[in-house]
Amino acid sequence: MNTTMLRNWLLVFAIAASGAFLLHDAETPKLTLYWFETIFAIAAFAFEIMPLFGTAVLLIMAYIVTGVSSPDLAFVGWTTPIPWVVMCGMLIGSLMEKTRLSNRIALLAISRIGSTPLRLYISMIVAGYAVGAIIPDVITVTILFMAIASGMCASMKLEKGSKAASTLILAAFFGATIPATNYLPNNVGIVGLLMVKDMGVPIAWVSFFVENIAYSLLAGALCVSILHFFGSRELHKYMDQCHAHAHEGLKAMGSMSRDEVKTLILTTLALAAFATENLHGIPGYYAFCGVVLCGFTPIFNLLKKDDVEQVQFSILFFIVGCMAIGIVAGSLGIPAMMAAKIVPYLESMNSLAGTSFLAYWAGVLANFALTPVAAATSLSIPLANIATSLGLEVKPLLYSFFYGLDQFLFPYELAAALIMFATGYVRMKYLIQIMAARMVGTSILVVLVASTYWQWISF
Repeated sequence: MNTTMLRNWLLVFAIAASGAFLLHDAETPKLTLYWFETIFAIAAFAFEIMPLFGTAVLLIMAYIVTGVSSPDLAFVGWTTPIPWVVMCGMLIGSLMEKTRLSNRIALLAISRIGSTPLRLYISMIVAGYAVGAIIPDVITVTILFMAIASGMCASMKLEKGSKAASTLILAAFFGATIPATNYLPNNVGIVGLLMVKDMGVPIAWVSFFVENIAYSLLAGALCVSILHFFGSRELHKYMDQCHAHAHEGLKAMGSMSRDEVKTLILTTLALAAFATENLHGIPGYYAFCGVVLCGFTPIFNLLKKDDVEQVQFSILFFIVGCMAIGIVAGSLGIPAMMAAKIVPYLESMNSLAGTSFLAYWAGVLANFALTPVAAATSLSIPLANIATSLGLEVKPLLYSFFYGLDQFLFPYELAAALIMFATGYVRMKYLIQIMAARMVGTSILVVLVASTYWQWISF
């Protein structure tokens, strides 16, 4: 073990021990063990002392071995639709990458719109809406967009860490992630909504889209504005090359292949199956998975054994491990304790805008300590209970909380952010500046949407 690795292990252990000491509960030993094991895992995710897969599985095993949780409870995440929906989303992503349909959509948007830095940012958002609608997995979409943006940086010979390179990569990142707030299965949204489904909160593709469209468009405008003032001057010098790269890439692809057309049909049908749950009566997420898996049948003949091998199953274990954090926390009464601390602040607000604002910042703060999936599973039910007790609609508070979970300052807080930062083109100093501006600006957007749009529509 090298010195850096040993130092990271000791640091992770020290963080976990300090957290457990500060949160120690002499009356409930299980609670102290839970905090130590959970904080250790979160710090291990952040410092990458083990692969995500190993940390997630060991966390579940630790809960069981130390008596914090029963096996039935710790592994219950596998009995939910979430890992299976994500798996099918990855299959679609693999298929889109294989047929290069996603590249065509992105390059088409850039070549038609992106002649200036400002138009390039807009084209990334437009491409994100098109690709995100047919790949319901923000991680997969981010990977595809980072591949395209990294290729552009390389072709234009942009210096890694420069303002121009950071701006281009972040434009692609925003293009991949902002539209995800509008579509189900949204990685965090679907987790949170499934947690409160038994409380009578409906899950529907169309209503989710309608209820989040105002925020999504405003968030896109905010990020475009931030990037414009941050790096457009530097990026403008390279725009002719960027535009030419998109045109050349599109020309090299030629006309749409038969497999591209079939992929587009399959993904459109899968999306339609999810969106029309009220018509066919089958739960949308199961209908979605069923249609995607039809890609293996002779009807489409698109998916093969090799495509299954492209699925990052380690991510599924990571998701289930994060879900276990929230599920086990619920069994120990932690969400109720957290809710008790939040309620007085929410009660002091007598408006939807005020409660949404606080829910947003609760998500921002939770994201520093928990993974987004773990935070969604831990706090969605308490937030729903708070909304009900205050006579408020549940969804606005949940949506505001989800928006907060999408914010970050450091890449470890969000899987998609780690993928973006791993390109090597983004300088940490620039990343923190842009994300801090977005974080504050988004809080204003939440108040604006809660004060206007959410008041006008019917939940």
